[in-house]
Order: sequence, then structure tokens, then C-alpha cells
Amino acid sequence: MTSFGEVAPLALMSGSIELLQAWVIETLGALADSDEPTARLRDTLRVFLQENGSYKATAERLTLHKNTVQYRVRKAEQGLGRPIGPDRRLNLELALLASQWLGAAVLRPAGEPATRVPRSDTAESE
Repeated sequence: MTSFGEVAPLALMSGSIELLQAWVIETLGALADSDEPTARLRDTLRVFLQENGSYKATAERLTLHKNTVQYRVRKAEQGLGRPIGPDRRLNLELALLASQWLGAAVLRPAGEPATRVPRSDTAESE
């Protein structure tokens, strides 16, 4: 039996925004929420993956402190529900790119029940 996750990249090419949205939400979990704090986490994670997991290069590219990048990547992993691993990196990068390019069309609609990214009592320093 073939799982949806295995054929989901084909949905990217099929022109079905509904299938793409379902896959993005499944892949990103709580990171598929369409609010500004979650958008920052998605953007940081996308750049972090593009920079091959370098906190320093990500911080330089986003003009952030390295500790802020580390904090955001940890929060993103919490939102995903598991650590970022090589076995799911391609799907994660595709879902992040789809959310960047298509925005609200593939993200969880505002007000729809969802698991939120856990908030911290400590303020994030930028």
C-alpha cells in the first residue's frame, strides 16, 4: 500500500490545490498555521535547511543572533512533533517552499482548530 506522503510530491505537479494544502498541513503540522509567529518559524527553518543546518549561516542570512535561530529551530521542531531528520528533509523543504510561494492557499485557515506551536514564557531576542 502506498501512503499519501509517498505520492504527495506528485500533488505538487498535479495542479490540485486541495491535495497540496492537505499535504502541506500534514507535513508541517502546527507549522502550517497561518499566523505571523508561525510564519517566522517557517522562514527560519526554510533558511536553516538551505544553509545545511548551520545556525551561524542562517543567523547571518536573516540578520539575527545565532541564539535566536537556535530557539526558532527548536520551536519549529516542537511544531513538527519530531526532530528534523534526513528521511523527511525533502518533503519538509517542499512544504516550506509551497507555503512561501502560495501562502494562505496551502496553510491551515485562520480559526480552524489546530495544535499550536508551544509558546514560551521567555521572550525571544532578535
